[in-house]
Amino acid sequence: MYRRRTFFVILFFWHHLIALAACYYVLQNGGDALQYWFTGTDLSAASWGDYLNPGTDFIRFFTFPFVKYLNLPLWAGFLMFSVLSFPAVWLLFRMLWQVADGKKIPQVLAVLLMLLPNFHFWTGIIGKEVPVVTALVVFLYEVHRRRYRSLLLMLSVVVLALIRPHVSFILVVSYVISLMLTGTLPRRLMLAAAGITVLLTSVFTVILLQLQDFTGGFGRVIRKYEAHIRYFQTTDSYVPLDEYALLLKFFTFYFRPLPGEKEGLLYAITGAENMLVLLLMLFAGYVLIRKFRSMRKSMLVVLPLVFLFLFGMMYVFAYANYGIIMRSKVMALPFISLFVLQSLKSQSLNDKRQGIWLR
Repeated sequence: MYRRRTFFVILFFWHHLIALAACYYVLQNGGDALQYWFTGTDLSAASWGDYLNPGTDFIRFFTFPFVKYLNLPLWAGFLMFSVLSFPAVWLLFRMLWQVADGKKIPQVLAVLLMLLPNFHFWTGIIGKEVPVVTALVVFLYEVHRRRYRSLLLMLSVVVLALIRPHVSFILVVSYVISLMLTGTLPRRLMLAAAGITVLLTSVFTVILLQLQDFTGGFGRVIRKYEAHIRYFQTTDSYVPLDEYALLLKFFTFYFRPLPGEKEGLLYAITGAENMLVLLLMLFAGYVLIRKFRSMRKSMLVVLPLVFLFLFGMMYVFAYANYGIIMRSKVMALPFISLFVLQSLKSQSLNDKRQGIWLR
């Protein structure tokens, strides 16, 4: 308990320190946070209700009164979002610590994963990532507690749908598939789960149609995709993801850039993070192969893997920029961390009588 309290203080200051660093970075280099905080925007004729819409406007609806009525500076917005995201950061650590179950090596890895700078950078910035990551962590925590039909779990899906309906859809589909694969739900509830999925799919479709203009059909989607790629090719962070085979797309999305691939301090930090995550995922995959029979019924193993696959399939065809990939991956980190820690725990439990090092 003492060690956990000490780490709470360390994590608290670390999280907010990186949020201030993110504020400095945005001031120097620009970013979406400036739009969310209405920097340089004349709000004299705007009303709060103008932004009562899903998607990007959901964040602007929240920030509007702080900018127009309280006239708070940008740094205050960063601090506010950092404070709002910290409970989710701590909740994620609590979950990983509980999964580690007193084993020293898994506990150390839980601490390391929670100190990764990119996670705190994107959850301390003004933007969608704060409520999105919060919703994902709450959802995972309820699954960890085996509260598969809780109000909090359903509420997290709703919040996620209001901001990123496509991610919410992927989460629900992953959840239902995982329930079926693990046999967690009784057979009599499987049909109900399938019906709820169909209903939620309809809701997500309606929200998505409000956020995106799909006139012109599939051809317009292709043209928009090609325009994105052409724009990314003009950026310093361009990576030819569109030219890669599917496996290399996935590898690039989740584990690149690796150390030495790109120059600069930020890329060096990101490369070190990616190398750590890659090594942990390789070991977790090795454990999964060895202990497949005992792990295939665990929701804390199956759900992260199904989500990471579907999440990757959604993004690897659209993004060709390391910066946007890093921002998107922050949504995947809770699932990666949970899978890694649960795999290490499974290895530890299996070899307990041998005095294995994971104890």
